[in-house]
Amino acid sequence: MNKKFRLSLGVLALSATLLVACNKEESKNEPKENKAKVEQNVATKADDKSADEVTLSDWDGEWNNISNYLDDPGLKGAYEEVAKRDNITEDQAKKNFADHVAVDFGAIKVDGNSITFLKGPEGEEIDKADYKLVDKHPIEHGGKTLYWYEFTSNGKYPTILLMPVHGEDHMPHFHLRVGGSAQEMLAKDDWYPTFVSPTVTIDQVYEEVAE
Repeated sequence: MNKKFRLSLGVLALSATLLVACNKEESKNEPKENKAKVEQNVATKADDKSADEVTLSDWDGEWNNISNYLDDPGLKGAYEEVAKRDNITEDQAKKNFADHVAVDFGAIKVDGNSITFLKGPEGEEIDKADYKLVDKHPIEHGGKTLYWYEFTSNGKYPTILLMPVHGEDHMPHFHLRVGGSAQEMLAKDDWYPTFVSPTVTIDQVYEEVAE
């Protein structure tokens, strides 16, 4: 085999290797896109902006209802802790938390001015609608003043309240409420549907449940 032919084979092999490597790298980057959006929204909080600057895109990305994780065996210890602290059964502790975060969809996808509501992660679409910011309502939460941002649409859920992404110290998440009117939802003191990144770990959920 002459040197030129061997050199040509070598170049072809190197090109093929680089092509495979690039394809793998692109594949790895795809799942990171949502994580990057979540991290960006954590870094740029809605509460750090004036009301005129807040947009629905501050919540861009895919988010799962924390209730999707409540049957995970890794949370048994959290229910035990709550049961012991509150002098109730583990089943009651689990039910109380489930009621606290209850909402009739398991995941959402926020993209610009639209929200897609899903039955669960990667689940069937329930509704998709464009939302417009119309008001904000102050609330004391976690020892500081946050805001419920009120958005409205002509969709299945005409009014939605969104709290900015927070909890960076252990689990970035936000709360939302959906219903017919903001006043009706604001009156519910112990209702905090909680949405987390799909990359959340059970250890992070454990901390939230045991709080």
